Amino acid sequence: MLSTTGMGLVGIGVLWEHLRGPSLPGWAAIVTGWVLLLLPRRRLPVRTPSDWPLLLLAAMGGVSLLITAIPETTRVQVTRLWAGLVIFYALVNWARERRQLTLATIALVTGGVGIALLAPVAVDWNRAKMVLIPAAFYEPFPLLLPDPVHPNVMAALMVLLLPMPLALLISPGAGRRFQTIALRLLLGLSVLLMGLILLLTKSRGGYIAGAVGGLLVVTLSVRTWWLRILVVLLVVAVVGAGVWWFVHADGDTGNQPELLEGAANPSTWDFRQQVWRTAVLMLQDFPFTGVGMGLFNEVGTLLYAWYAPQNPGAHNLYLQVGVDLGFPGLIAYLAILILTFHAAAKPLHRLPPGDPLHSITLGGLAGLVALMTHGLVDITVWSTRAAFLPWLVLGLLTALHHLDP
Repeated sequence: MLSTTGMGLVGIGVLWEHLRGPSLPGWAAIVTGWVLLLLPRRRLPVRTPSDWPLLLLAAMGGVSLLITAIPETTRVQVTRLWAGLVIFYALVNWARERRQLTLATIALVTGGVGIALLAPVAVDWNRAKMVLIPAAFYEPFPLLLPDPVHPNVMAALMVLLLPMPLALLISPGAGRRFQTIALRLLLGLSVLLMGLILLLTKSRGGYIAGAVGGLLVVTLSVRTWWLRILVVLLVVAVVGAGVWWFVHADGDTGNQPELLEGAANPSTWDFRQQVWRTAVLMLQDFPFTGVGMGLFNEVGTLLYAWYAPQNPGAHNLYLQVGVDLGFPGLIAYLAILILTFHAAAKPLHRLPPGDPLHSITLGGLAGLVALMTHGLVDITVWSTRAAFLPWLVLGLLTALHHLDP
């Protein structure tokens, strides 16, 4: 009970830091929670396969604070990064048993449903591309937040969190018939709701990533070899069609001159190519430290004649991490992902397909793969108010790795 209270306090503190910015109350809750979390166990925190890369990533956040030209902006981003690392370790140290892993999964799925329910009034739907769904469909949605969520960020949240309830939904049933039917009904509604919000975002990168994550879950869940081959072929077809659509299906540019289209319209392939070129130049000029977390647009404007105030960031997760934290930070981030995938392979192979923890592992892995796919064309949730959610999934997968047979 004491450790669960501690985990709750850490979660509240991390959420506070992401939503309200650096503050004493947030870190006071985090420190108090950690004391309650570790006190009953009377031992040092659990070691993980990603300890050294995580330490390097945290250190590069400190370097970013030292070299930044705009401390007030970078301080917010570094605080979010450090808070994300804190929630990762808190979850790994708390979720040591099946019950706790199940509670963490319920919290993630419930959080995904809650985010999806808030999306109609929290997302700036006017930024969505004019494809598939007419603009009139969004008119009944009132925008209630002064700082609304970008559709691409909402899409990233959905592709990260949707595969977990999907994996649980299609896994072999266990338990009493009524309980199984009721659970599958709730999971099915969760999948439909999050899938609908993903569709409404009109995020082409999100569509491709969502297809990759969903089809990965289906591929690893079916037991028949020919069905697996069929799903793999479907994945290739969907991704290929999605890439073609992403490159060629530019948004409506109206009467803009053709030569200005690539620079002025964020929905075009030319726009992203220009952003990526600017990010590569920054990495070449600031390879060891980056330019400071959160300063891509400011540095781009000052040094590289780049200006896009309504579309901040490098539009590529890996370039963004490199620009923020330099090559050391990028290497650490990639190492964390690779080591987590490797660690999660243990419970995925050891647990039987009918075990809910097997489905949780599969859903978490598929969500991360989908997020990394989306990261090829967007920064996903990196440095946003929801930046802690991928760290929760990484922490859950690492905790599953430490679970005793």
